[in-house]
Amino acid sequence: MKVSIIGAGSFGTAIAQVLSENTDNIYLLARNEKVIESINKQHENKWYHPGIRLNEKIKAANIRSDHIVDSDYIFLAVPSGSLRSIVRSLNNRLEDKKIISCIKGIEYPSLKPMTTVVREETSSRAVFCISGPNFADELIRGVTSGITIGAPKKYQNDIADLLESQNIILDYSENIKGVEFCGILKNVYAVAMGILDGQITGKNHKYTLLTLCFKEMKRILDEMGYGELSDKFCGFGDFLLTALTDKSRNRTLGLMLGKKMQLSKKSTITVESLRSIKAIRELTSNMNLPVLELVHETLKDPQNIPIHIKRFQGNLHETP
Repeated sequence: MKVSIIGAGSFGTAIAQVLSENTDNIYLLARNEKVIESINKQHENKWYHPGIRLNEKIKAANIRSDHIVDSDYIFLAVPSGSLRSIVRSLNNRLEDKKIISCIKGIEYPSLKPMTTVVREETSSRAVFCISGPNFADELIRGVTSGITIGAPKKYQNDIADLLESQNIILDYSENIKGVEFCGILKNVYAVAMGILDGQITGKNHKYTLLTLCFKEMKRILDEMGYGELSDKFCGFGDFLLTALTDKSRNRTLGLMLGKKMQLSKKSTITVESLRSIKAIRELTSNMNLPVLELVHETLKDPQNIPIHIKRFQGNLHETP
């Protein structure tokens, strides 16, 4: 098979390395000519993964090249806020392609997941997703990783053949929107754990708060009809990775909020996290969710965190 990855950033490059184990024709499509040159001449993406040698099967090309037209599968690994404009700019070259989104985000204020955005901008109805507890810098080095494939059963074997290796463990769901939703939800609750980090007084406290976050996530997943995904890699695993690891950008955002640090309004992670938080809050407006409300109030008024924390603590004690 011939496979193209649109987006030669951190995750796009990592997924290209994974795919190169099973596919001889891998095209990593980018806009930055320096990135393209680095990959083709030095077999290294020195902007995102310096020092990591890429498989020589991986060839970089401009995003407007004809490789898209000839590819059997297209992987999308671009920022969520840019997806619609990038897909639209490709002028129907994604028409009738099998497309896999690697993007964990939601369009705001439309509240549309990434696969819906792709379907709206192309005539393809074969639009799927992958998600899981994966940092790109570990994925590219072959660290054992879990991935949930969100696709109809008739496509799952083909996608598994592309991804499967000794270091990749797969699980599956036909609930594509649910797999995507887990990727959005875990980001919000990772921000929550970052905010709460400064309040934690011990391991008991930490894992109690972690459980409360997961219980609240499970309630939301059940309400949305995605409850069966909580024990998939895209659910439980991705939440734990993002909520507990200092490499997590969303956890870091929460830590900065909790410490009243100034946020850059232009940073991708700030913009995407704000979008996710607003979206989840709108989608769950009929539910009582103390952790989600803490995150929302902290973002809205970061200078009064003690007040928000006190209100949050007062809402935690359940009655029989």
